[in-house]
Amino acid sequence: MALSVNTKKGLVFGIGAALVVIGGVLGGVWLLIVDSILSGEMGLTSQSESYTMWEETPIPMFIEVYFFNWTNAAEFQQRPQEVVPEFAELGPYIFSEHHTKVNIVWNDNNTVTFQQVRRWHFDPERSNGTLRDEITNINVIAVTVEYMIRHFNPVVQIIVDTLVKNLEPLFVTKTVGQLMFEGYEDELLNITAALNVSEFQVPMDKFGWFYPRNNSPTYDGVFNMHTGTDNLNLLGIMDAWNYEQYPPYYDGECARITGSTGELFPPLENVDKVALFAPELCSSLDLVKSDDPYSKHGLEAYRFIGDDRALDNGTKYPDNRCYCAKRQIIGTHEISACTEECAPSGVRSISKCRFGAPAYISFPHFYKADPSYLLNIRGLNPKQDLHEFYVAVEPHTGIPLDVKARVQINILLRPYKNSKLFNNVPKVMIPMLWFTQSAELSDNLADLTKLLVSLPAIGWVTFFGLAGIGALLIICGIVITLRRGWDGDDSDKLLANDSSSGTPVVREVERNREEEK
Repeated sequence: MALSVNTKKGLVFGIGAALVVIGGVLGGVWLLIVDSILSGEMGLTSQSESYTMWEETPIPMFIEVYFFNWTNAAEFQQRPQEVVPEFAELGPYIFSEHHTKVNIVWNDNNTVTFQQVRRWHFDPERSNGTLRDEITNINVIAVTVEYMIRHFNPVVQIIVDTLVKNLEPLFVTKTVGQLMFEGYEDELLNITAALNVSEFQVPMDKFGWFYPRNNSPTYDGVFNMHTGTDNLNLLGIMDAWNYEQYPPYYDGECARITGSTGELFPPLENVDKVALFAPELCSSLDLVKSDDPYSKHGLEAYRFIGDDRALDNGTKYPDNRCYCAKRQIIGTHEISACTEECAPSGVRSISKCRFGAPAYISFPHFYKADPSYLLNIRGLNPKQDLHEFYVAVEPHTGIPLDVKARVQINILLRPYKNSKLFNNVPKVMIPMLWFTQSAELSDNLADLTKLLVSLPAIGWVTFFGLAGIGALLIICGIVITLRRGWDGDDSDKLLANDSSSGTPVVREVERNREEEK
């Protein structure tokens, strides 16, 4: 059954108008729809897609550890004022790393409280060395005890120093396995624990840089983090650590807990810097956006790097002075008084959060640090491509594509007035080890990220494309109408009923057709 002209016109103009309206409206609000989709999937809830990526590490993670072997330690002990310490870098010793969140509690203020278990397994095939390799370096336990008693009564200092001198050498040689996760026993450590003096309280029966972290749900502390469900710009940002927003390890704003733990980031389109919180540092590390373009897996990313400001102590950037200065109120005036832990730019003291040890963190090989550190030792050579700390993040979704978190641990060697073991040593920052925590987005997660990034363009092309088709239908209908080209048009009927007629109407129709031809 043939459709009437009016029916045909109604279908063409109706469908066209519907496509224009539907495509235009959906295309116009598509960004809002995308934001809703991202908020629902990226905001952290027990049912969201982001939860499965956060609760248990979905991508391969590794830690590469390099130790500094003190090659002329014996010569230095004999002539400490004449011999410059020399070091040889050994490694990397590579361990796979896996994170699992435990004891998760969802809070009413759109935050989540949790602890994390980290597991490491040695990867001998990828490593350059074995866990039996021996490393010689400064005796951390002896240095720490001398550092702890530096402000004690001189009589106490002499008594404790005598104990140190009789039990401890200036340097020790231990295996990589002992220095990492196994730990090693030490008589002085046992004695200080038995004294039960608050200044000597070290909650470890052995010493090792990563002892007893492996498989521990408590070592990293208790985290409280924003879920982003009320504001996606807060996703993954720390709110408190160990139930404190300002732990007592630093002063002022330097003490404030902020930044991401590195697994979840909010969207970063209009952000020039990010902060990373690391429990090992008991503080956050500020990273700035690099101007150099960066891409991975076919995705454009912002690369945030650690520059010379990240570990400055106020030498270059006064705002950073609170990392080594304490505010004091004298009368009605507030001043900053530097403690003796202050050091030239490029290192940060972590003594208060590492049981009173004279420990400092820096970038590997003192990259971006004051040149004075390299003048007092030999064997280190900072290079940007090997030692730069960076995080590459896809800015629209906040998904990290590549992480190279590089940190060096150093011990301050310095003379002490009443010490027999350390009375004649120079003041020098001794490098102990450095490591890279690395993670790279897997191919399947990269494909998912590409889909999320492409959602705005997909929606615009689809819906504005529909609107364009609708507009084209309307235009075609108008043209056909103006040309009376509809099959079954009234003019055709009139001509068919009076084909032999010479009436003006017929002649007019024939003339129009001739003109069209």
